[in-house]
Amino acid sequence: MSERDDFIAEAGYVLTAGVYGLSGAEWLAELSLGKIRAAYNGIGPEWLPAKIREKLNKHLGLFAVCAVIHDCRFAYDNDASAAKFNAANDELERNCRIVADATYKWWQLRRYLARRAGRIMADACREFGWTAWRDAYEVFRSSDRNAGGEGKQPLSVGGSPSA
Repeated sequence: MSERDDFIAEAGYVLTAGVYGLSGAEWLAELSLGKIRAAYNGIGPEWLPAKIREKLNKHLGLFAVCAVIHDCRFAYDNDASAAKFNAANDELERNCRIVADATYKWWQLRRYLARRAGRIMADACREFGWTAWRDAYEVFRSSDRNAGGEGKQPLSVGGSPSA
């Protein structure tokens, strides 16, 4: 994709989050597109092989806007606490449900399959995202991101806050 296409996609995420009425939509709209670009890495952690990430983004693309909010929470609304980590993952699950319900009618099986996929996504983040949460906090704390910097955060494999 070109830089222009990236810009349009990022602006689209902000608009889509507002249209769906997602939790965190107003907060996301306050971030610069550069900050969104720096934080969002697609669906799935960076440590996964590219082929797997491609498949996750293809099959879970419905939830891309939810993942944008989630990644931005990791990058910019992170105090390294278990409470905020859990809140970010709970928000991801709620937002995925909102998107699934807005996309499919109540009588369509796909609605319930999409809800389940969103719950699995959030559960995977709860189970394996703790180290990434802590790493993102360290980058946030030690960089100028909170003053508008555009750096990328390192993400690594890791367990849950109880690990």
